[in-house]
Amino acid sequence: MSKRSRVDIYAEILETLKRRGSTRITRISYAIGTPVDRAKKSLTDLASFGLVSVGDDEKTTYSLTHRGLEFLDAYWKLDGFFKFLERERVATETRE
Repeated sequence: MSKRSRVDIYAEILETLKRRGSTRITRISYAIGTPVDRAKKSLTDLASFGLVSVGDDEKTTYSLTHRGLEFLDAYWKLDGFFKFLERERVATETRE
């Protein structure tokens, strides 16, 4: 199994927020299989990019923004395209 890239982790966080709605850091951390401190760093990055909004209530929650949803859609399209290219490359090598 290959190591996840930072962008892959970002996409997993955004997908979690898309499915669960507004949620707290621990739920996100468990969902993506990353320690809370690393998830918090990623969420800080995503918030600075405008992909996630941070709630200002007593217990901090995170929500997906419209821009985050657009990023997620583009990410999955590109991911599918790259997987297709990889399958084609392997099939071509096998035929040779």
